[in-house]
Amino acid sequence: MKKIYKFSKGFLPCAIISAVLIVFGIVGLFVKGINLGIDFKPGLIEEFKIAKDDLNVDAVRDALASIEGINVKELGTADERSFQVRTGISEKTEDRSLQAEIYNALAAAYGAENVEVIKEEQVGSQFSSSLAKKSIILVLATMLLIWLYATIRFHWDFALGSIIALVHDMLIMFTFITWTQMEFTTTVLASVLTIIGYSINATVVILDRVRFNMKNKELKSFNNILDKSLSETLSRSIITTVTTMFASLSLFFFTTGTIKDFALALTIGLLSGMYSSMFISSGFINLVRRNWKQAD
Repeated sequence: MKKIYKFSKGFLPCAIISAVLIVFGIVGLFVKGINLGIDFKPGLIEEFKIAKDDLNVDAVRDALASIEGINVKELGTADERSFQVRTGISEKTEDRSLQAEIYNALAAAYGAENVEVIKEEQVGSQFSSSLAKKSIILVLATMLLIWLYATIRFHWDFALGSIIALVHDMLIMFTFITWTQMEFTTTVLASVLTIIGYSINATVVILDRVRFNMKNKELKSFNNILDKSLSETLSRSIITTVTTMFASLSLFFFTTGTIKDFALALTIGLLSGMYSSMFISSGFINLVRRNWKQAD
């Protein structure tokens, strides 16, 4: 007989921990803000390759110190290092005088023969605003469809517990994104949507087992049902999460740029998804059904 773990004892402590992390994320939103990528705000991004050994991002910032509103980020490994320079849209970017100013500053510091522009992107305010609105609509529509599916398949409290777990996962991911100042691009948004699908799948497996165990007359309280259901699906939850993390961690360690950010955000979401499926959604359902009794 499979060992039954008392998961129900962790519902309240986990809810408190999650609440603290989410509040921490909200504070970060006001203190640091979200580091929006060029997809979501108007701006210019240029990426440079500089053929100079032992060059670091601080040295590049110093070379561009005379230019206002410049943000510099180091990309890639030591063998394939490049530097991303980002700034807002202005008249100087429209007439390309700012691009020339950036290049000339780097060329003066490191030699024109050692500086190569490998990428340039520019997004206008109308496009970035439209993309942000569509992204919000996409996430809300996804949540609505998942809620409808869970309501039809299970019960309203099961469905609401699932949605609370999904919202929890997104807030935890945004807490991480905010405090690490990871650039929020469409690639990172894709990781958020991936976790929504992954997390609901893990939650549905648990809820399906809960529904099955509700027919067991030996389980008199809903705590007992949840403990048995979570214990029976524990190995599945761990194995599927760990095997998926093999892929996400491989991407994180062996890629660069936006894919690296995607992999890191995805890894955080995988851990949060497993945790929320077991403790957040189940804890909410347990709260709603705290007076539930097994029918004779």
